[in-house]
Amino acid sequence: MSRKFAIALFILTVHTAHAPAEGITGHNVVVLLRLIGNGALVPQMRSCLASKLLQMPDIEVALAPRSGVRFVVDVIVAKAAARKVSASLVVAETFPIEQFRPRFKEGEDSDALIASIDYYTLLRLHEVMADRSRQTLCARIAAEIGDKVLSKEYTERND
Repeated sequence: MSRKFAIALFILTVHTAHAPAEGITGHNVVVLLRLIGNGALVPQMRSCLASKLLQMPDIEVALAPRSGVRFVVDVIVAKAAARKVSASLVVAETFPIEQFRPRFKEGEDSDALIASIDYYTLLRLHEVMADRSRQTLCARIAAEIGDKVLSKEYTERND
């Protein structure tokens, strides 16, 4: 098994196992918020981000995997040595697994399957940020999600 195929299969498994997508629930876009990192920072940042995301129109925040998740937001938070709070942010768009049934066709190799998986696995945002306060960092993360991910979702829904 080629390394690219194994990585693509892992990504597909992670996305589908932790955030089954069935599109949009009602009129709301469901965002699964997952955070890990330094002890006390995690619950504080989770609360702040959930609060900020819920202020956006048509957004529903999930803190545990459930059906209907459209975006998975993974954040790793840490307190840096320079008294800054840093975060690594990844936002991935999920897709309805029933529309994706990967199969090898006669004469195709693993590259064709990877191209197919790449088509359905959309990385919408990947950022690394740092700030002096967790509140400011939280506001920056929420703004990035709103500006670079959700604004596109609203545009696509209104077309």
